Amino acid sequence: MKKNYIFVICLFLLSVSCSKVERYDAAELFDFDTFVKIEELKGRILEFDSMIMRPNGIRVYDSLLVLIEPRSEKLVHVFNLNTRKKIASALSFGQGPDDMLQPKLMTNDSHTFQLFDRSSSRIFEYNMAAFVESQNPKPMRRLKLSVPVFISAEQVGDCIWGYSHQVEHQLYAFDSGDGKKTGEIIGYPNNNISYTDTEKLDAYYMNFTSNGMNKFAICYCMTDLIEFYDFNGNLHKRIHGPEQFFAHFKEYHDGEIISSSPDKETTRDAYFSPCNAGDCLMVMYDGGYVNDPDHTGLCSWIFSFSWNGVPNIAYKLDNPLLFMTVDSQHRKIYGISNAPEYHIVEYSF
Repeated sequence: MKKNYIFVICLFLLSVSCSKVERYDAAELFDFDTFVKIEELKGRILEFDSMIMRPNGIRVYDSLLVLIEPRSEKLVHVFNLNTRKKIASALSFGQGPDDMLQPKLMTNDSHTFQLFDRSSSRIFEYNMAAFVESQNPKPMRRLKLSVPVFISAEQVGDCIWGYSHQVEHQLYAFDSGDGKKTGEIIGYPNNNISYTDTEKLDAYYMNFTSNGMNKFAICYCMTDLIEFYDFNGNLHKRIHGPEQFFAHFKEYHDGEIISSSPDKETTRDAYFSPCNAGDCLMVMYDGGYVNDPDHTGLCSWIFSFSWNGVPNIAYKLDNPLLFMTVDSQHRKIYGISNAPEYHIVEYSF
């Protein structure tokens, strides 16, 4: 009888202990050993005829490299990758009809490119050839989204999806023709951590991209979680790794202002700059602790996943990056680094 009692107590204590282990619902765990291969990449620093300032956005369209440089007189700069010459600088900082305050490059083809102005929730579409040839290029199309969108917006199939910063759903869906909101989609990951609404919004800061055909990926910035959805917003797969950490925030009140701050001891950087690389998703991974005195925010890893959420190749970079873009046609990665100064790095994969 005594042995049975002890056994029951042990089972109870074990169940209580396991229930406190942080975990995501329906998440498949993976680590570095799960990747098919780990490969070291050696980068090549590209020298251009003009100084690279402090860009925070990068895209490649065939042989053209486009940079967003928010601290320059002109916001958008275009370089020819073959000649390494700057061939265009355009768009002014401001609130005029064709001006922008916080432009972000959207994912597009090589003939047109789109900019999303985060400050005004407007999308500007340009013909690439006309943009390069004109000193004052005019957009082919302007689209005003019917409700404010935070951080980013992307074309997903026939719709535009934008970061909502709302507590029920992470994204708004818009009609790509008139910009009207058509719905709210994709909830937040379920786990056994208790968040206030404010803490949840801050903990699940993310970026997203699609393969342009049928899959969509959310990559979280402060927990190493990636989710794959179809274009109807149905979860296909949730993967957690390679180090399975979580974001912890604490809400605080300053008069009528409600905010939250991350836990200094546990906060880590996770995934950044997700890119459609054709048959796979490629995304930068950091993993560093934010309060580490040596933490730079530069990512030394790029991970490749199938669009079914299967880890493929982990690339170790010799020149860590802040932002990247992928040219899947030529199997090139172009990234922005600031160690020790801002420069562009090219990787072949």
